[in-house]
Amino acid sequence: MKEKLARNISIYRKERGLTQEELAKILGLSFQAVSKWENAYTMPDISLLPQLSRTLEV
Repeated sequence: MKEKLARNISIYRKERGLTQEELAKILGLSFQAVSKWENAYTMPDISLLPQLSRTLEV
């Protein structure tokens, strides 16, 4: 599950033409947080999921 979410965040971010830094800025986070999500080290906090899904248009 964690790996699938990580892969999807990366794929959808790239499809929208966003860098990790740009996505992080939109979400009010550091680019390191986005990097950790995409490398399956951590997962986004559940409270971020609505904004993340709107930003990634999924």
